[in-house]
Amino acid sequence: MKKGLWIAGTIIACILWSVFIGFISVVVSIVAGIVTRSGSPSNVTGLLLPLMFIGWIALIILSIKTRKQWAIRCHACKKIGALELVKTEVIGKKEISVPVEVAHRNLKREVTGTHEQYVPGKRITYQDTYKCKFCGNIETYIRTKDQADI
Repeated sequence: MKKGLWIAGTIIACILWSVFIGFISVVVSIVAGIVTRSGSPSNVTGLLLPLMFIGWIALIILSIKTRKQWAIRCHACKKIGALELVKTEVIGKKEISVPVEVAHRNLKREVTGTHEQYVPGKRITYQDTYKCKFCGNIETYIRTKDQADI
């Protein structure tokens, strides 16, 4: 859910950047038409189009960096990028069935279809311990990882 909101926010920011560049393009065209006193509008899209793409790339990079920094935020002092991984330990292993997508191939080794098949596997549960660089708060997170044995 949070990742979907982050992607939607990045898309909205890129759309707003495009609208802003479009507005600047219209204003520059109007001003250029007034200054040169010509009836035909000047073509400034050739100049502003690269600026729009550079802005999109910068917004996406900034969004990814902010997302990663926000993920390691200390909940005690609220500082972003403050948590450091201290240790990771395995707290459980469990035998499970893991779904694996199997490809159907013809004689030319081209994929003609797929189906899902359950195979033996393991679910490993990890406990990650993080410590805040600023206030010393210790936080623990539990995560699981499913692995197929094939």
